[in-house]
Amino acid sequence: MGVFVGLDCGGSSSRVVAVDVHGQVIFQGQSGAANLTTTPEKRLARNLAQASKGCPPANYVCGCFAGMIGPDSKERGEALLRELFPGAQIRTEADYAAALYAAPKTTDILIISGTGSLICSRTPEGIVKSGGRGYVLGDQGSGYQFGRDVLMNYLDHPETASEPLKAELVQQFGDLTEQGIVARVYGAGSPATVLARLAKFAGFDAMAGQPYALQSLDRNLGALIDVLEQHIERHHYVNSNLEIVLSGGVWKSAPIFRERLVQLLEARFPTRAFVVNRIAQPPVYGSVELAKEMHAAA
Repeated sequence: MGVFVGLDCGGSSSRVVAVDVHGQVIFQGQSGAANLTTTPEKRLARNLAQASKGCPPANYVCGCFAGMIGPDSKERGEALLRELFPGAQIRTEADYAAALYAAPKTTDILIISGTGSLICSRTPEGIVKSGGRGYVLGDQGSGYQFGRDVLMNYLDHPETASEPLKAELVQQFGDLTEQGIVARVYGAGSPATVLARLAKFAGFDAMAGQPYALQSLDRNLGALIDVLEQHIERHHYVNSNLEIVLSGGVWKSAPIFRERLVQLLEARFPTRAFVVNRIAQPPVYGSVELAKEMHAAA
């Protein structure tokens, strides 16, 4: 009997799903961030252990990690999985592979906007991506970028903040003062993760007509479309109709993010037609599909 385990390890949370040979879910777990680059090592290991606690012994395991940017981080991911799932065949991939495998096979391009962001698609040569690069060098249109705009507007104009935003700030930082908030941001192990939790308020404030939030949407989504345009040109999408699937917490947090993205796409590409939908199933199920591939290839 085979047990297939998939892990989706992102900058904000980690999820684990195990299925049996009949495709029945036999375990689900969740915990905190597990980004191989930005999550502190001990916290990362602890979060993965917590997410997989109680999972039955596995035969095939695929972990898809945010922050897997080179051979060293890939080896670290494999070592962590071998410790959690002794005896299993192990595979590691970048986190975007999980989302892409969870998307419909008709998907032309996947746009991920969670804590970080990137654009990817399948080609006959394999998965290709554009963007990413982390919050220091990229991640256009990411939750981090939107959350940063929210917090900067609050620090400049605290009197305009909504009560829900102030409640969130108290929960996240335990403080509403600039000194206290700034200290907590810089003291965080992963500032990008902390700020990404505020991204939804850019959407809420944009729906309320706040100028800073409307400007944030246009600026950040416009930058994300710049990356998309490069991706389309680089990989030669000649079809005038493109099916785009959206994955990540930003798109779930408020409908205005998708709505404004579609408007900007239509303005940027007047000769193309786009079908833009949110992903229908969690990316962790794409990780399960990647685990099943190992069994099929055996």
